[in-house]
Amino acid sequence: MKRVISRSMILICFVGLVCVTLMSSCSKEEKDEGPKYSEEQLYVRPWQEYPQSYIKFFDYRMTFRLLNIQRNGSALQVDYVLTNTGFNQEVELLFEMPDIAAHDDLGNSYSGKFGNNADVVSTINGESFSSYGYAKRVKFMPNQAIKGSFTIKNFDINAAQFSYTCKVSLGTTKGITLVYNRIDFVNIPVETGEYQNM
Repeated sequence: MKRVISRSMILICFVGLVCVTLMSSCSKEEKDEGPKYSEEQLYVRPWQEYPQSYIKFFDYRMTFRLLNIQRNGSALQVDYVLTNTGFNQEVELLFEMPDIAAHDDLGNSYSGKFGNNADVVSTINGESFSSYGYAKRVKFMPNQAIKGSFTIKNFDINAAQFSYTCKVSLGTTKGITLVYNRIDFVNIPVETGEYQNM
């Protein structure tokens, strides 16, 4: 009787060990799945003389193109284009600013709060958005290009660099995830004039 019990116990332990091993290998395979991308694909660095300056956008399947950075009187105007080149479906995205949407290299911060007193005015597809839940929903069809822009009002005339953040999340689109949750402009140099098609 003792031999039968011990053999049964050994068999149960062996089966349990095999099950745990199989479950562990399956979960590892699931974790390894997902979009294959290079981190470099999220960055735009057109300023070779400013190595700490970069733009990081939210997904390598959206092509980012900077149109211009330009001072207009006391304001700083930035225009860019996003194109759905990598998603093979319609994608709905939500754009929203944080409370502090921008700052400069002199330590000034610029608010993205909703209302006429906002320091930063942001648009996507020609319509403005801000913080506090005033997000802008935009649908991108495959290969569709949509223009975005932001204006920092009363930008310090002595500032030489600016940073800006825009939060990006998925709307009703199912079955995909974004690689990153923001567009970040970091320590971007400011010069009078335009930077076309960078």
